Amino acid sequence: MHFIILGIGFLIGVIGLYRFFLNASIKQISAMFMVAGFVVLCVALFYLAVTGRLPAAVGLLAALWPIALSWYHNKNKHKEETAQTPPPNEAALAEMTKTKALDVLGLSGTPPEDEIRSAHKRLMKKVHPDQEGSAWMAKKLNQARDVLLDK
Repeated sequence: MHFIILGIGFLIGVIGLYRFFLNASIKQISAMFMVAGFVVLCVALFYLAVTGRLPAAVGLLAALWPIALSWYHNKNKHKEETAQTPPPNEAALAEMTKTKALDVLGLSGTPPEDEIRSAHKRLMKKVHPDQEGSAWMAKKLNQARDVLLDK
């Protein structure tokens, strides 16, 4: 009986995680993994303290600390390097035609102003630098909107 209840709970948890991953942004998923990792670490430390193995675990953590620190620094160094690299094909931003602007925003024909603004807003939510998107693509979307709105 316990295994059936445990199995049903596990199935509900897997379905919940699946639905979360379908609708979550990158930042939400990253935050969820950070919280889950912290909870697992706390439970593991509690278990080790209760079973009397905590000093050995602290020694292992002390030995692994330099490796984790160098990994963290390399990760941040890579982020800084990619943030400072020039955007690809800077000339493409300079020569935006109405046809290219329509392609960038995913529109066709002569769309009204509200349709242009809604397409720009929808796409900007996906590629904005605050949402781990590209600053270059955000500039391109802004330029496409400005070309189509004759600004």
